[in-house]
Amino acid sequence: MSVTLILLPIALAAAAAAGGIGGIGAAITAKSNSADTAAGAPPDIRVRTRMKDSTLLADALTNLGATAIDVSRTRVIAKVDGVSLTMTLTDDGVWEAHVESLDGVEVTVESATELLQRLDGEYALMVQQAVAEKIRLRAESSGFDLVSETREADDTVTMVLNVRAEA
Repeated sequence: MSVTLILLPIALAAAAAAGGIGGIGAAITAKSNSADTAAGAPPDIRVRTRMKDSTLLADALTNLGATAIDVSRTRVIAKVDGVSLTMTLTDDGVWEAHVESLDGVEVTVESATELLQRLDGEYALMVQQAVAEKIRLRAESSGFDLVSETREADDTVTMVLNVRAEA
């Protein structure tokens, strides 16, 4: 069995949330046609995401232990947790994820959603690291001194910057 998930960029998801779609973590909306369900077709799932960059997406997959990762600007393919994950960027900027069974691993809406929630968490860490690195590199040339940087147990990074007094 396989499951196809459609990942909405966070701006679109916010609009959907205003329309009544919401929840803890990634908001999920399953849509299925009873004729499709009877024919064995998997439901469509919509999941909020902040994923935009295929390179960071590939790095996040690596952190999850994925193998056979193949990346292009509009498609990322990987094997992770006994399933094949294919993510394709549609013309309207929506990542569509298709999770397919490998080696008899059962794919359910719940297992596919859990995988994508873990991927979203790893992706968020990759974005945070990239932003922190840019701040470190640009602080001095922008008139700031990096006074301290701490990382909490939940990987939250706090940076303290002082504005340099101009002579």
